[in-house]
Amino acid sequence: MATINEVSALAKVSISTVSRVINNTAPVKESTRERVFDAMRQLGYQPNLFAQGLVTNRTRNISLVLTDLTSAYFAPLIKSLERSLRSARYNLTVSIENTTYDEMRDTFLSQVNRRSDAVILFPHCLSDDEIRSLREEGPPMVLLNRYLPELPGQCIQIDNALGSRFAVEHLIQQGHRHIACITGISNNPETTERLAGYRKSLKQHGIPYQTKLVVEGDFTVAGGYDAACRLLAGNKPCSAIFASNDQMAAGAMKALRENGKRVPGDISLVGFDDVEYAGLLSPSLTTVRQPVEEMGHKAAEIAIALSQGKTDLPALTPFTPTLVIRESVASVE
Repeated sequence: MATINEVSALAKVSISTVSRVINNTAPVKESTRERVFDAMRQLGYQPNLFAQGLVTNRTRNISLVLTDLTSAYFAPLIKSLERSLRSARYNLTVSIENTTYDEMRDTFLSQVNRRSDAVILFPHCLSDDEIRSLREEGPPMVLLNRYLPELPGQCIQIDNALGSRFAVEHLIQQGHRHIACITGISNNPETTERLAGYRKSLKQHGIPYQTKLVVEGDFTVAGGYDAACRLLAGNKPCSAIFASNDQMAAGAMKALRENGKRVPGDISLVGFDDVEYAGLLSPSLTTVRQPVEEMGHKAAEIAIALSQGKTDLPALTPFTPTLVIRESVASVE
């Protein structure tokens, strides 16, 4: 196993300089820092993270706390986070199955005992006030897909309203006027924002908003299937459906097919997220793409900054979604 002395010799710097680079305890010229890292890579040197933690009072451990892993949205996010953190020599731990406030709070506070330097939180099931309560009790946090005014530099989010406008505008451009919407859970900010975008697009084109064409789902495949079945059972005629995520779009596609409806021949369908399997559905799904890998990289960057005691971070601009046009939308006369 390589030693710090060997790294020092190969990089042609002092042992104390190597230590400063590893522990980030004092400024070091960027060219020197790169020389040290290059020597570490060549020798396969692995610093003792536990010892580093004693020196710097940091563990170089970042925690990701999720509600579950059933959504295909999370796989590229976690890969991006881990890749970004690993390149900065941080570890990532992931906790799932946090579906209530109490579960989320227990998990969040456990990171104090594990000495996580920061927590990246996907607060799907939490209200803003509950997030504020957690913030007062635990490590510094990065929020995914949520915005709190008091944390403008720690919120990684997509412009949900703009994304849903892209989806609905595309349907309108194809001649659709009766466009249904399958929303997420009613008390979720993503649901509110995506529904707002849907309503704004209709209004801009003089299309009346009809509550009978809006059906609540729960962001799952089963929820999308059930919502589409309720839409069809209620004799609510529509030529297109905008589903607030791809999982619900997949469930809706199955329900439509089982009820003898062709996609897109009878009903066009648009989703949101552009998860990995969206292009593999039959027909392939037109959807709104979130730049998930870029969002994961930015979350890692902010978590590292927080772990180093930086708090006055510049406000973040929401990421911009894009529309991916595939086969699930047809034009109408």
